[in-house]
Amino acid sequence: MRALTARQRQVLLLVASGCTGDQISRQLGVHSTTVRRHLTEAYRSLGAQDRAHAVALAIHHGHITLAELAAIAGASSVRAVEGPRAGPGDPRSALEAVEGARDVRGAARPPQSRPGPRGEAAA
Repeated sequence: MRALTARQRQVLLLVASGCTGDQISRQLGVHSTTVRRHLTEAYRSLGAQDRAHAVALAIHHGHITLAELAAIAGASSVRAVEGPRAGPGDPRSALEAVEGARDVRGAARPPQSRPGPRGEAAA
């Protein structure tokens, strides 16, 4: 598996928020063919078969964090509370959440405690 580019990550985050290829292309100011190319390369890098699989693998491998997904979900929740700023699935709120998300790849993570094997006494 190869690393994703920043643009591939951005496109996958917008896909995770429910945006279509056309919505992503309008939001990023690129041609829809360019969005498809970014997705195709992301699929190849991740070994994914489709959009949902690519998002799942990106989360699994740490390219997309749960904090970023929460920010996207939070943008949707805020939109629901504030009223319709834009149509459903509108990429503006999703992109705001994506751009506001911090890239934590490579950052030091606190050690995670793991329980010992079941049925064995701790040494």
